[in-house]
Amino acid sequence: MKTKVHNFNAGPSVLPKQVLQQAQSELLDYHGLGMSIMEMSHRSKPFDQLMESVQSNIRLLMGIPQNYKILFLQGGASLQFSMVPMNILAPNDSADYIVNGTWGQKALKEAKKVGSVRVAATTESFNFDRLPKSSELALDEDASYVHFTSNETIHGVQWVNEPQT
Repeated sequence: MKTKVHNFNAGPSVLPKQVLQQAQSELLDYHGLGMSIMEMSHRSKPFDQLMESVQSNIRLLMGIPQNYKILFLQGGASLQFSMVPMNILAPNDSADYIVNGTWGQKALKEAKKVGSVRVAATTESFNFDRLPKSSELALDEDASYVHFTSNETIHGVQWVNEPQT
């Protein structure tokens, strides 16, 4: 490798060289066990110890109390677009969505699969080149929640202040 490429994407990003080197060495032999972490059972004692250590470090780093569970999930924002309505939107309630770009559209699409949602505002007719004005927000005061994407990375619009809900 002649030059190190810097990746500023929203998802995967650059890791420090020493982290990559440790992962490389442990790929063939994790802590002298003769196999990588990817080859061992997720029910094994070494894997349990690793997970306990990771959870402990996350609790310490983020100040997470013991009465909270830590979940390791794949999916990023796209998974959250489903999980929010599945966990917050009650069967007879509705949620408001302010759609100001691609990520807002994706969130709305996933929420529609779960329950009743309303588009409280959208700037789609402006090709998402701006945020909705306060006067364009048609929020339902009985909505379970209001979803808005604070940083629409694809269309380049970002809320500096949260919309008044």
